[in-house]
Amino acid sequence: MPIIMHGHTTTCPANSKSKCPVNTGSCDSAGSKTDVKASSGLKRALAPGQVRLAIFPDEWFTFFYPYTGVSGPYVFGIGIVNYLISKEIYVMEHEYYTGLSIFVICYFATTRLGPSAAAALDSEIDAIANELEQSRKDELNNLEAIINEAKLAQEQAKGQKLLMDAKKENVAMQLEADYRERLVKVYSAVKGRLEYQVKRQRVLNRIHQKWMLQWILENVQKAITPEFEKKALERAIADLATISARS
Repeated sequence: MPIIMHGHTTTCPANSKSKCPVNTGSCDSAGSKTDVKASSGLKRALAPGQVRLAIFPDEWFTFFYPYTGVSGPYVFGIGIVNYLISKEIYVMEHEYYTGLSIFVICYFATTRLGPSAAAALDSEIDAIANELEQSRKDELNNLEAIINEAKLAQEQAKGQKLLMDAKKENVAMQLEADYRERLVKVYSAVKGRLEYQVKRQRVLNRIHQKWMLQWILENVQKAITPEFEKKALERAIADLATISARS
């Protein structure tokens, strides 16, 4: 039988437009996969393919349409079965009738219990998928929280640097203020000592002047004799008389 009969069904994801997977590589602008690893091409179908007569794939029937028309696959199937039975290639022993009964049981079980079982299995699959999706979202939220905390820590580190710079400037200002205060104290102390020396020198000069004047007066008084005093007095009287006569 040609290989076209084993091709992908219409519901197979291989026929749909490729999408970028989360963890299997990147995609280009056209949606084609650019991962370095070659894909095997085997993908799980999202839904079962169409079948006829409960078990035969629809592709087996459509394969005959271009060659034999719509009735071709049915005639071919009946002919094959008739040939196998007439030539006793397929012998209808007691296992055959057991198989028919099993087939009937399986058919009714599939048609009656299949939808409910499929719904139950789909619900379990959805629950598992939701759980995995929720765990993925939780992990993403956790990673986003870690990233936000890291960004906050970086901002706080920048703030710590600014705080340390401010503290350094504050300490420098305190040292500068203490230096200026000590400089003022030194200036005041030196100024006080200089003023003390100036006052002391002035007092010494006054004392020296006083004692020098007193010493000069005493020596002058000692140098003046009674005769010199008498002559000076007479000379002063004569000068007064002369001045009065002129006036």
